[in-house]
Amino acid sequence: MIHIYDELCSYCGSCIAVCPENIIDLIDLHLEIDQPKCTHCAKCIKGCPVGALAMEYRDKIYYPEYEGRGLF
Repeated sequence: MIHIYDELCSYCGSCIAVCPENIIDLIDLHLEIDQPKCTHCAKCIKGCPVGALAMEYRDKIYYPEYEGRGLF
């Protein structure tokens, strides 16, 4: 499951741009992820320039290294 930290999200759309499944939507300044369709590739997490996304796996939350985040 992908966790969204709304307090960190800048609503830039970077996660939407890198999602290969096209399952992330920005609705009224709120991100929504269609969790059942998520393949857990973590591209959205790595693409987030502000660290607003994390992945839960086996009851632990994982954050990728901050270095190298963003689209560029």
